[in-house]
Amino acid sequence: MKRQTIALFCIAVFSISCAKKEETKVDSKYTDDQKASYYIGLSIAQNMKQEGFKVDADLLAQAIKEEMDGKKKLMPAEEMDAFMQEFMQKQHEKKQAGSGLQADENKKKGLDFLTKNKTNAKVKTTASGLQYEVLQEGDGKTKPKASDVVQVKYTGKLLDGTVFDSTDKNGGAPMDINLDAVIKGWTEGIQLMSKGSKYRFYIPSELAYGDNGAGPAIPAGATIIFDVELVNIK
Repeated sequence: MKRQTIALFCIAVFSISCAKKEETKVDSKYTDDQKASYYIGLSIAQNMKQEGFKVDADLLAQAIKEEMDGKKKLMPAEEMDAFMQEFMQKQHEKKQAGSGLQADENKKKGLDFLTKNKTNAKVKTTASGLQYEVLQEGDGKTKPKASDVVQVKYTGKLLDGTVFDSTDKNGGAPMDINLDAVIKGWTEGIQLMSKGSKYRFYIPSELAYGDNGAGPAIPAGATIIFDVELVNIK
């Protein structure tokens, strides 16, 4: 637990050092130590909110003050490691349970969407459940294999239209992709494309990121949409 505490402190300091400087200057009446103290507290609070902790700010401040001043602790420090291990395990279980419910809800939304989308004459569905739409055909000759490296431009969206990733966001240049190292929907779908083509893929969660999702950008159980241009096969 001590290592986790140190790591949290380091993350806070790193976040501060990497943050974009605001145009409005902080009041000069504060010393650098005071400013750092405030920003470290702000960063710790932001991290705890992201993790879903219901933090008692008064007790947090009291604990910091007691430790810095060397005062007697409100709670026995020797019990901290054991308590925090159990607490973190409970938090993990809560998060897993919440993730499972979210995954079920998102999979239902995805199924409803794909069922309706299947009736679109432009959309084709493969045996695996992958749906795709041809936006532009390529040379009709050169198609990649699952073991190939391809060069692509792409935009990835959630069903509500939120863009979670794109080559435009990363400078606009085509990206090299190992087809055997991506989600199943990509491995299967890009093999359908010929060089120079543009397809739109509707990828169910089981062919995407499944019940785990992918960080904060892609929720658990999410069906995702990709517009992909196959620039080259390397």
